[in-house]
Amino acid sequence: MSVSRSDAYGTWFYESQQDGSARSAERVLPLVFDLVEPSSVVDLGCGTGSWLAAARRLGAQSVLGVDGDWVTESALRIPAESFLRWDLSEPLRLEGRRFDLAMSLEAAEHLDPGRADSLVADLCALSDVVLFSAAIPGQTGSDHRNEQWPNYWRDHFGRWGYELVDCLRTRLWDDPEIEPWYAQNAYLYVSADRLAEDERLRQAAAETGRMPLCAVHPGLLALFSKPFAPEVPVPRVLRPAPLRFTAAAR
Repeated sequence: MSVSRSDAYGTWFYESQQDGSARSAERVLPLVFDLVEPSSVVDLGCGTGSWLAAARRLGAQSVLGVDGDWVTESALRIPAESFLRWDLSEPLRLEGRRFDLAMSLEAAEHLDPGRADSLVADLCALSDVVLFSAAIPGQTGSDHRNEQWPNYWRDHFGRWGYELVDCLRTRLWDDPEIEPWYAQNAYLYVSADRLAEDERLRQAAAETGRMPLCAVHPGLLALFSKPFAPEVPVPRVLRPAPLRFTAAAR
C-alpha cells in the first residue's frame, strides 16, 4: 500500500532530521560560498529551509525555498515570503528567473524515476552552479523512490552541458559534524560556460577523480549495519575461518 506524501513528510519527518541538516549546512555551505560567492540561492526540496537559513547567514541577499504543502509555515526557518509551495513531482515554472546557486539536497530520491531528467532540467534552468546530493542505492529512508549511484545523476546533468565537480567530498568526509549522507553524496554541477570563465571553479574541477565516484561513507555503513551487528564481538577462537585467501594447510 502506498503512503501519501503528506503522511511521508509530516512534522515528525522534519523534526527528526532538521537539526542534523542545519548543522551540516553550516559546515558545507561555507566551502560552496567561498567558491561561488552567491547573492541569490534557490533550494528545490528545501524542507523547513535549514540550508537556506544558513545561506542567508553567509550573506545571500535573496533566497527561495520550494517544497510541498506538507511543510507548515510555523516550521519554516526562512521568511514565509521566501517559500514557494509546489509539488515537485511536477516540473517547476519560475518564468526564467535565475539564481547564483541552485541546490537540491537529499530530495531527488523522493521523486519517481520518470521525473529525474526534468528535475535536472529545472535545476539547470535556475543556475549555472548546482549543489546536488541524492541518496545512493541501499541508503533507505522515508518514501525513497529513486535511489541511484552518482554516475546516474552525472549523466543526466551532462545532457544539459553541466560538468560534475567533485571538490567537496575530500573536505567533508572526515568531519563528524556533517551527516554522512551529505558528506557522501554532495557534488557541484557547473555549466560549461561558467567553467570557461571561472578560474577558481576550473581549479576545483581539477580535483575530480581524487576519490572513487561511488563510495559509501563509514558513518552511513555503521548506521545501517548496527542492527545486524552482535552487541559483543564473537571471541576470536569461535570465529569461522575465511573461505578464501588463507594459507594452504601443511
